[in-house]
Amino acid sequence: MERELETQPQPWWAGLGGPVGGLVLMVLGLGLLLWAFLGRSGSNVPLIYQAAKIVAVGLVITGTTLVARRRVTSRRPGSETESASRP
Repeated sequence: MERELETQPQPWWAGLGGPVGGLVLMVLGLGLLLWAFLGRSGSNVPLIYQAAKIVAVGLVITGTTLVARRRVTSRRPGSETESASRP
């Protein structure tokens, strides 16, 4: 029973890592936007809306991952002296 509680479903891009998965979502969303703007689909407005949501999710995933990494490195002891000693 404990093992069932530990494993939670993850999105398909979670295995790629935050920045890479976010970039993949942004590229897919931008491709879908391009598809809609070029008129390759019948109904453009709902498709543009869905594509914009995909791009937004990609931006959020990438941004939050990069901010979290920056916070972790800034909290590391001695991080101020490392950045000051680099040319």
